Amino acid sequence: MPPEISRTRMRSISNKDLFAAINLKGTDLKPVRKAVKSGKWKQAASAWGNYFSARKEPLNMVAPTGDKSDPDRVREAERVVAHEIRGWHDLTYKFGKTVDFNANWGRSGIYGTHYWGWSECLRVAFGQTGDPRFVECFDDLFNQWYEQRNDIDNPAGHDVIFYELGLGGRTPRFIDHYFAYRSTGILRPVTHRRMLKSILGAGRWLYLLEKDEGYRSGNWQMCGSWALVYAGGLFPEFKEARRWVKIGIERLLEHVDRDFYADGCHHERASGYGAWCTRISEDLLTFSDRIPYIKMETDLRARIVRMYDWVLSTTSPLGESQGFNDGGIGPQEGILRRAAELTGDGRYLWPVRDRIESGSRIRPKNPDYTSIDRRPSGFAVMRSDWNKDARYLIVNYGPWGGGHTHNDLLDFELYAHGEPLAVEASRWGPYDNPLDQYFRSPQAHNQLVVNDAPMDRVHHRGEDVAWATGETLDYFSAIHRAYEGQYATRVERRITFLKPDYFLVSDAVFEGPQHHAYTWYLHAPVRWKGSRSRMLTTGRPGLQVVPAKPSEIHYVRRGTAYEERDGAPGRYPNRYWLGLQKWVRGEGANAVVYDVGLVPFKTEPDDVSVSRRTAVANGKTCRPEIARGIRIRRGNKVDLVVYGVDGRTMGCDGLSFTGTVCILSFQDERPVRVAVLDGGDVAYRGRPLIRGNREGLTERKLQAPSDT
Repeated sequence: MPPEISRTRMRSISNKDLFAAINLKGTDLKPVRKAVKSGKWKQAASAWGNYFSARKEPLNMVAPTGDKSDPDRVREAERVVAHEIRGWHDLTYKFGKTVDFNANWGRSGIYGTHYWGWSECLRVAFGQTGDPRFVECFDDLFNQWYEQRNDIDNPAGHDVIFYELGLGGRTPRFIDHYFAYRSTGILRPVTHRRMLKSILGAGRWLYLLEKDEGYRSGNWQMCGSWALVYAGGLFPEFKEARRWVKIGIERLLEHVDRDFYADGCHHERASGYGAWCTRISEDLLTFSDRIPYIKMETDLRARIVRMYDWVLSTTSPLGESQGFNDGGIGPQEGILRRAAELTGDGRYLWPVRDRIESGSRIRPKNPDYTSIDRRPSGFAVMRSDWNKDARYLIVNYGPWGGGHTHNDLLDFELYAHGEPLAVEASRWGPYDNPLDQYFRSPQAHNQLVVNDAPMDRVHHRGEDVAWATGETLDYFSAIHRAYEGQYATRVERRITFLKPDYFLVSDAVFEGPQHHAYTWYLHAPVRWKGSRSRMLTTGRPGLQVVPAKPSEIHYVRRGTAYEERDGAPGRYPNRYWLGLQKWVRGEGANAVVYDVGLVPFKTEPDDVSVSRRTAVANGKTCRPEIARGIRIRRGNKVDLVVYGVDGRTMGCDGLSFTGTVCILSFQDERPVRVAVLDGGDVAYRGRPLIRGNREGLTERKLQAPSDT
């Protein structure tokens, strides 16, 4: 249970109690002490303002405003001066002299509006221009807010003012404003008093919350704990400051230990929240170097570097985050630039090198790897190279990460030729968005969905995960049982990256006693066209979707998830979906199989065909869900991909092997390379290609057979 909000100690602190909570010893605070003793509160606040403007230590950590004026930020600040307030996300109101902080900002939007993020432009604009109007505006709006704050409606249960994210998000912003304007002489005595009361009340409530409730996973507690450290560290005059700092650091270090996976990914597995929690960890590290009495035995720097490494490894070719869960697609240059500054490592700058100033002291450096499996967080990345035009596919197979997790497993996003070609219907806007439940639904993701129904995502993740990366291919496979409890079905997905050109996605759904309907969903920022045998995106560059056995597809469905006119922001505001629907034909069958070639193209699509081939295991014909071959033809190039079974000797179209999967590639009808995973004894038409069994991926470039 959150702590009780005390009217006298938190919400409406008296002037007497405020100054009683401050250590007024010392020569510098003598004028404050004298005024307090006489009960002259306005004079005491003015004296505090004079003291604070001249105080040398501790230094603040106000975010930089930039060396050059940013016209967009200045214009944004001008709108705030005119009382045009853009609250949470895009909802904007134009007020007269009085701003209504209890306006209809939305059920969740009213909470976000009271984080005061919309006010940061005032501080930035003042830092860049020195125009006192921006300070005067903050002084006015802060006092209006203070006078209204006890009368704000609470639509979602939490008190809008006194709850963890509100206090945690707003208090550091107030402190940044306070430091930025402390020497201007513009802030009124009442502003000094109310600012100190706001900080004190927030610190007291957050302290009780974090002390009494102990560690709680998720971004909320990191936000609240950081506010305690920030407030206590920068206002040591408060008698309670040191205990705020102590409990705040204790909780934050618990989160660094327990809320980040060993690979550096944040527990919630949503890029935006992970980046925020990484930033809090960074700020704690920086803050501890500046505040003498903040000591930490933990090697926080090494843990933050792991966070940076995870971000780098998953960043798209366009220098953006992946859009899984409630993360959304967004630019990564901020966190990657900070990573380079902290470590001196130019690898972090490589994905955003075209957006880094030429005068940077750290030179971008091409990372020494491409594809990578991120465990235990559960993301596998297939990447042809680190250039903007790279082919890139990221698979999500990890565990439930809390309330920001969506109904998706073994789903993926795909980039090529400098564009996102298959990206999911990512979240945008506030949580009041009417599409909120759609964003979370299975249908909004690039995955196989059973009966268009929700899955049991909470208790499931990818199982039996196999991963291999090599010079000529990457391979991923896993199963999930998230539909098993409801429909007695098990989903298997295999993805093979035939480098550097295209991807093969092979799915099998194993049914129980009841038959079901299945839809294979794929989303793109542009519309789809085509038929069962071949679907294309309408854009250039584009993606060609070529299924094997198109006759098994009952219906090809297409639709619109959302468009820019619906309010979707960003570079890719539109989403259109493709659904390949199947169910078993006739009795006796208890599985459905999909084999789909995903072939990016730059200008015009190649002539591609995908066919399913019969496989045998130890001489016995296999049902396709057990083992099968897929032959992909592109012009004069052919790839034969064959899935194996339990170490048995497999055969398909003249290829024999043992192992999990074997790929034989041809050019002009001649075998040119071969690869096998966890197996060996590969032969083609009796000709040995690989001898002996090996764990892992074995690749061979083949020479033309000798005539002698």
